[in-house]
Amino acid sequence: MQPKSLQMKNFGPFIDEKLDFSQLQAGGLFLISGKTGAGKTTIFDGMTFALFGETSGNLRSGKEMRSMFASPTEETSVTFTFEHQRFTYQIQRKPEQTLAKKRGDGVTNQTAKVQLTIFDAEGKEKKQISKRTEVDAFIKDLLQLDAKQFFQIMMLPQGEFRNFLIASSNEKERVLRNLFGTEMYQQFNEWLKEQVKAQSKKLEHQQLLASQIMERFEWEEAQEVLTVAEGLTLWAQDLEKQQAQLQQLLHKKDQAIQEMKAAQDAFYRAKEIENARIEWQGLQEKARELHAKKTEIAQKKAQLNQLVWALEHQEIMQQKEERVKEAQQATQQINETKQQLQEIQQQQVSWQDQRALIDGIKKKQEAASQKVQRIQQQIPLAQRTQAQQEEVVQLEKAAQQQTTELTKINQAQASAKAQAQHLAEEIEALRGFQAEAVKLVETQALVEKWQQAKAQFREAEQKAGEQQQIHSELVLEQQQLAASLLELQKTLKQETSQNARMQIARLRLLLEENEPCPVCGSLDHPNTQEHTTYRIEDIIASEQRLEQTQEKLTKIQQQVSANQTLQEQASLRISEWQATSAAAQKQVAFAWTTVQQAFAALQPIENQETITEETTVAELKKRQSFNQQKAASYEDAQKKHQAVNEKLATLNESYQQVSEQAKKAQEARQLAEGKLASLQEQLAGATYEQLQADLAKTNGLLREYTQQIEADARQEAQLNEQQAILSEKLKNLQQFFEEKQAAKTKAEQRLTQRLQEAGMTEETMRELIAQAAQTTVLSEEIKTYEQETVFVQQRLALLDAQLKEQAAIDLNQLEADYLQLQTVMEELQQETIRKQEKVNGNQRLFDELQVIYQQNVEELAQLGQLQQLAETINGENVKKTSLERYVLQQFLTEILEVANERLARLTRGRYQFELADKVGSYRSSTGLEIDIYDDNAGQVRRAHTLSGGESFIAALALAISLADVIQQRAGGIEIEALFIDEGFGSLDEESLEMAMEALEMIENEGRMIGIISHVRELRARILQQVFVETNGSGQSRIRIKE
Repeated sequence: MQPKSLQMKNFGPFIDEKLDFSQLQAGGLFLISGKTGAGKTTIFDGMTFALFGETSGNLRSGKEMRSMFASPTEETSVTFTFEHQRFTYQIQRKPEQTLAKKRGDGVTNQTAKVQLTIFDAEGKEKKQISKRTEVDAFIKDLLQLDAKQFFQIMMLPQGEFRNFLIASSNEKERVLRNLFGTEMYQQFNEWLKEQVKAQSKKLEHQQLLASQIMERFEWEEAQEVLTVAEGLTLWAQDLEKQQAQLQQLLHKKDQAIQEMKAAQDAFYRAKEIENARIEWQGLQEKARELHAKKTEIAQKKAQLNQLVWALEHQEIMQQKEERVKEAQQATQQINETKQQLQEIQQQQVSWQDQRALIDGIKKKQEAASQKVQRIQQQIPLAQRTQAQQEEVVQLEKAAQQQTTELTKINQAQASAKAQAQHLAEEIEALRGFQAEAVKLVETQALVEKWQQAKAQFREAEQKAGEQQQIHSELVLEQQQLAASLLELQKTLKQETSQNARMQIARLRLLLEENEPCPVCGSLDHPNTQEHTTYRIEDIIASEQRLEQTQEKLTKIQQQVSANQTLQEQASLRISEWQATSAAAQKQVAFAWTTVQQAFAALQPIENQETITEETTVAELKKRQSFNQQKAASYEDAQKKHQAVNEKLATLNESYQQVSEQAKKAQEARQLAEGKLASLQEQLAGATYEQLQADLAKTNGLLREYTQQIEADARQEAQLNEQQAILSEKLKNLQQFFEEKQAAKTKAEQRLTQRLQEAGMTEETMRELIAQAAQTTVLSEEIKTYEQETVFVQQRLALLDAQLKEQAAIDLNQLEADYLQLQTVMEELQQETIRKQEKVNGNQRLFDELQVIYQQNVEELAQLGQLQQLAETINGENVKKTSLERYVLQQFLTEILEVANERLARLTRGRYQFELADKVGSYRSSTGLEIDIYDDNAGQVRRAHTLSGGESFIAALALAISLADVIQQRAGGIEIEALFIDEGFGSLDEESLEMAMEALEMIENEGRMIGIISHVRELRARILQQVFVETNGSGQSRIRIKE
């Protein structure tokens, strides 16, 4: 990635500045210089914000980067253009910000926005993306870096990599973990620890469960049990005894059940015989009752037979009655039809008597029809006459209205002319408001500028106070940290001494003759002193405490250094805000003077007040309101004057039109009057209304005559039709009567024959039919009697056979024997159930305990494996190296290999990095320690023994190599730029010379290197320079040295 340009608008101290990297020599070294706080590092912040929406190190949000000098309505934005793989990318990003509305009062909250434009090698736009999530994903995929990695690769902060060079293995581990993402190994280690804890808890839970199960076992012969395995053996023996006792109880229970069933059978057989004897006695009584009813049942059978015969022949009687009824109905219909036929004949005679009257009506009908035709011919002429009269009347009214309208128009013309003259005079008097409005707008802009200057001054004062408070808090915190540091150093010294004593005591125990002493190297040990003996657990605990204290001390030292840096930054910000406050105060005074001058140039108004800082806004609004009223009055008068002129023109045009219309209306009225006289002469005085009334009357008479003639014709046809129908009906009825009379005679003969055969009269038969409902009752009663008789006879015969030769039985004694045996059986059954439940319960507990015991054996083996794996991965091994640190060793080895090539060139082959393989006293100092091999001395040196210039060169080689390795592992993306932030201020002259030589050598690698520094000596050594210049008020400009 090659930067091309960076434009920052209202970003940090920059209002609208652009840095064109293309003006700098490609792959060259350039200096970014300026005063402290001018905004040198802000340039890199702008690049980082444009790409990722974050500032370098994420110390400030994009919203906080908005310039305090920005106009309230102007947006903050950063536009960064860079090249990559022959494509050009331009990304513009705007932070979340609050802006003043350009129209009206108030503010608007603007959300964060971003836009990415992609150009091909020929500069043609290929694509544009404006959705934030899509842009962020595209940039991360393109660069294969996030904001943190980008900052680590492109920016080398002051002293950070020298600190990394001499940091402990624990500190290096934390840095490299973030760079290479090895958190997964740490997380896996923590997961293993949790698994060990979970497995231990599971075993404890199972052991507790086994203890609870063992307490629930019901012994036959109680014994003391110490282990689960012993308990399982003793339980099995006790269960065998319980099973034997259960089998004995089951055998006794079976015998009792057999004896009880025999007694039960004897008792129920005796009870059945007794019940049969009681039933035989009852049946004997029932047989006597049935015999007494035998005669009554015979009578009811005879009655039932007669009822059945009557019902079977009931249909014959019904047919006879129906035939009689049909003959009677036919006789009645014949008489009615004869009467109707006689009435029709009388009506026909009456109709013949009216013939002369109908002939007269027909003559009147013909005369009325002729009169209607004459009237219909005259009606159209009468209509034309009426219409012509109405037209004459309307024309007369129109002439009168036009005359009246002309008079009104003359009056309106005179009034409009007077009103137009008055409005013209009023407009002339109001013309001066426009020039005053321009002055008021200019004055308002000056007032707003004065108010903004006051707001900036107040904000600068507030920010300076806040930074002063932060600085005070940091000083207090530094004092507390210093006290903690002294206390920890004292504790570390004590714990180091105690651990040394423990180690000496342990080594003393391991001394053997003819083996060198690890302390003095002697082969003889004549003066071995007595020492306190320590357990290995105490020694390990001492080492862990010592390691923890060392880590705490290192952490406090880092906090002290970080606090000092924060104090310096706070002091710098205090100076910046104080300078900003002074500049803003000057701007306030100047702006107030211009406001007073602008008010003096305005026209005086009524009730105006002297301008002060408190009354300025109110007085401006009062003058604006007054001028707005004048403007409104002027505009209203203009509109009214234009409307009056338009009205006057309309009136003139209307007068001309109405005059022409009046002339035409007079001519039309005269013509209409002539036509009316001609039509009235043709009608001979008859009017349209008269003709209509005569026509209606004649039509009424014509309809009345027509209706009378038509009614007469209908009456004639109706009488003839009714006479024919009734004659045919009378003929059919006489034939029907003869048929029904023959059927009646036949039915009477058939009924008489059946009655004679049964020896019964018709009256008796009718009485029997009336009693038909008793048939069912009699049938059921007879049937029940016969069934009971058969049942009693059969049952008595069966019981006689069953009771023959049966002796008397003592039923009570048999029942008592049965109940006694039943009680014995139930007691044995309850005892068996209790015993069975005890055996089953103990067997379930035995099975559960066996399962838990087997699981414990397996889980214990698994726990041992987990513990061994967790200890190995956690670094509790001979090398004191965890899995994560082992992986980081490979990364660091790769970095050192790349760095050694660069370090050899920079030091002319004198120095080489080496990864220390010595196992330290603690894990915190083992695995990632970096030593320096000095070829001049022929030995390995600790990294912290290097001089300032040597440390800078070594840190520079390490940092650049680290960036190279990260780039390769991130997908091979080429970052062709590097920024070094303030890495020279602490170097002496000799060290600075070494650093410059190193940078010039790296420059030849083709990488663009920007040095961010305020050191003067660098200006003479670096030709390409970017100046960040302040104007004394806090604003800064960017200028490239020509």
